[in-house]
Amino acid sequence: MERVSLIMEALKELTEEMEGKALYIASETAAEMERYAKENKRWKHRTGDAEKNLKGSYDKSSDAISAEIRQDLYGATGEEYGWHLEHSHGGKYAILEETRNMHARNFFDGMQDALRQVIN
Repeated sequence: MERVSLIMEALKELTEEMEGKALYIASETAAEMERYAKENKRWKHRTGDAEKNLKGSYDKSSDAISAEIRQDLYGATGEEYGWHLEHSHGGKYAILEETRNMHARNFFDGMQDALRQVIN
């Protein structure tokens, strides 16, 4: 029984270490996506609200750790303004999908490297 307890404790430690590394990767990816989107936006800087509300964030749920980029801005009508920037004019001002695609590989490679570090 003692051996099982030792194995369970070791698995718990590995899980906690991996979770910490994964949260770090997600937080760094979110910050990088926010920076990239703000630096590469395609619209003119008028009020600054659209740029200010480009948000990178990360989250931990019961079964996943993720990073995302979003436009968190609502216009005077109460409708999400970011949707219009992404979809109007044939996507001329879109930046969210490009940002996500540019950072996806680094995110997943980082997760894979973290797992290798934990199990080696």
